[in-house]
Amino acid sequence: MSQLLGKELTEALLNRLNGQNVETYEGKIIPIFTLDESGWPHPALLSYYEVVAKNSTTLDIALWKNSSTARNLRQTNKVTFLITDKGVNYYLKGSVKELQTEIPGIPLQSRFRVTAEQLLEDQEPNAEITSGLTYSRRSSRATTDHAVEVFNRLRGEP
Repeated sequence: MSQLLGKELTEALLNRLNGQNVETYEGKIIPIFTLDESGWPHPALLSYYEVVAKNSTTLDIALWKNSSTARNLRQTNKVTFLITDKGVNYYLKGSVKELQTEIPGIPLQSRFRVTAEQLLEDQEPNAEITSGLTYSRRSSRATTDHAVEVFNRLRGEP
């Protein structure tokens, strides 16, 4: 059963999402959920290179500007994140506004700002989460990699 923790990221979650050690989370996925025009939950998968916590109540995310997820955020201004990994399981609900329809230098992606509204933790005492969703890269990430460019823009100010 989930437990409401409040409207702010915990210190551990802030440290996980602030971008300071993004390489630590290479290969890990953050599912997000929006509502589509028919009211159906719409899942999307982000990497830690597409999410940066600016502080304990504010996150910036990058999305493909013409994606269904971006369109849903523009219509509903609501998002839910699932941040899950070994021993970690949070649901973060937030309100959203679009800061940049096109991120400068990355015209196919938009920047959205998320304001935390509700943080819930879901940890069963006798059923520890052992992993989250993951991916593997076929080659090492170069400094010119698209995701690195997006990440560096998210870390800066719009």
